[in-house]
Amino acid sequence: MNRELVSRALSGLDDRHISDTMCFSPGVMRDAPERTVHMKKKRILTVALAAALLLALGVTAYAVSGIVRSTGTHAMPKAANYASLSDLPVVEKDVGYPVTVPERFSNGCRFAGLRVEGEAVFGENDEPVKEYYSVLVTYSRPGAADRCLSISPVLELPGGAEAPEPSERRIIGGVAVDLSRDHYKLVPEGYEKTEADREMEAAGHYYISFVDAEEITERDYAFAGFVLNSANYMLMDMDADDSSPDDLAQMAAELIAAANGE
Repeated sequence: MNRELVSRALSGLDDRHISDTMCFSPGVMRDAPERTVHMKKKRILTVALAAALLLALGVTAYAVSGIVRSTGTHAMPKAANYASLSDLPVVEKDVGYPVTVPERFSNGCRFAGLRVEGEAVFGENDEPVKEYYSVLVTYSRPGAADRCLSISPVLELPGGAEAPEPSERRIIGGVAVDLSRDHYKLVPEGYEKTEADREMEAAGHYYISFVDAEEITERDYAFAGFVLNSANYMLMDMDADDSSPDDLAQMAAELIAAANGE
């Protein structure tokens, strides 16, 4: 999947992708009005949450045997919220794979909550063809935007989605960690791209989405993604700046070390 597809998906979020996800970012309703976008079906969520949903909940599309499929949230019996890491054994039993969730990081981020979310791969008629659970973790620190961690199983599906090209790849603790910082511009329907828009899109890591909103909203997001113990991990900074990739790389290093018992 390329990032242009991710950008287009922002304008098509529906109830399946959004339901039960407000807990993913506990501070979302405290955000300032200028950070709020009115999406379709009158749902209200921050730009940051929307981007996190796309990447953490896997709003992707790809071809399997010539059929376009998608992945997204799906009602499942063991979806639940957890406020304590003492419940991690229960979480691992329910999701069916081991997860590493540090309590804190050296940058001051501390565990704030966890959600087990049901997800599925959907067929051409929107029927679930493969169900699985993901783990969505929120980390908070005073005076800064939440950091998020998404964990999901590595899916072995033919014709899987093409991974987006990272800004940088680093080998950390023997693990390949892909780092990206992307700029997302959410614009009202009918917006005409400027020459500057086209130039920045061509340069990469700049994406425009047409949404049901009256004003243009722009924000940078940073991601650190890697595979660990047969699971996909993605750390996210939803208010990124120049320091974000290095900060996420350090968080990835600490998480990998924790998984290795260091």
